[in-house]
Amino acid sequence: MALRIRPIEKRDEFQQAGPNDLVRLRPLPGRVPLVLPKKLLEVLCAAIVHAEFTHVSGPTGTAKTSLIESFYRVPENFRHVCASLGFPTLPLRVYPVEMAIYEAPGELWQRRAVKDGTTYDEASALVRALEDAGRHARSYRAIWLREIGRVHSASVQGGLLDLMSKGHVLLPDNSVLDVGGVAWIADSNYQAAQDSTHTLVTFDDALRRRFTVNLTLDYLGPEQEAEILRDVCRDMTQGTAHDDPAAEEWIEKLVQLAHVTRRHKAEGNLQSIAPPTFDSYFTALRLARTLPHWSLDQIAQVSLFGNASAEDRKQVNAVLSEVLGLNIAEDADFPAELF
Repeated sequence: MALRIRPIEKRDEFQQAGPNDLVRLRPLPGRVPLVLPKKLLEVLCAAIVHAEFTHVSGPTGTAKTSLIESFYRVPENFRHVCASLGFPTLPLRVYPVEMAIYEAPGELWQRRAVKDGTTYDEASALVRALEDAGRHARSYRAIWLREIGRVHSASVQGGLLDLMSKGHVLLPDNSVLDVGGVAWIADSNYQAAQDSTHTLVTFDDALRRRFTVNLTLDYLGPEQEAEILRDVCRDMTQGTAHDDPAAEEWIEKLVQLAHVTRRHKAEGNLQSIAPPTFDSYFTALRLARTLPHWSLDQIAQVSLFGNASAEDRKQVNAVLSEVLGLNIAEDADFPAELF
């Protein structure tokens, strides 16, 4: 049975979809549409509505950031899921807080600042976000802790415990913040062993236990990824790509290249290459339309494999030979005219 991708704006189709069926969301500005399993959308929506503590994790390039952004930067997506689940369609306010800017636990509360030649303590970005969230009780509100694995010290994660509350927070000046009804979302690479280099500290055990909703994103299967590419390409080319044998071959080969590359990375190889993502897929397809005289292996070498180190290039040639059936010499280099 052919895979079917259901548009989020068609409520009947969305409600009929199973938990693992793919749903196409309305795109972020300037981006191609995001396609994800329905269960991720429903769980994240329910967690926000019920003000849960949610941890979104997985390998680099699995759309963790895009999933969260697709709800608050494109409000229609969140409203469609809310309506499908029978929740009131209130506005959604998400407050992104970059965790990498904090070097010590005390900075989560306040930081030294300078104004008119005088130093003073100002509320941190996190506290200001909580204060603003408290002023919008008639909205769904969520604090987004971006990249909690990239903080400079595990003690910073520990410092979050006093702020992450379902009730009230006591500030250093003895004022009290009402944070009831505010959801907390954190994203990280902790649940992807092969991406351990993308975290700077171990996950604080007490903080880990605080998260009661845990979403693990992973790469989709080859058939799912290929169907997503076909679906989006139909929109990009007004339906012509679906019947183009050349485009179909390119899609299948690009997906194979990506999955073979991920397999090698999981085995500890090709570490200089970024994990293939849908952004790299679409870049390769756009280059193919713009440079029709280029072959697939040439396009792949400047998109999927463009950051390969000298040490990894022999392995890249082996991947290209394995998937494309090409006889590429081990000492073959990337197109010289590009460098």
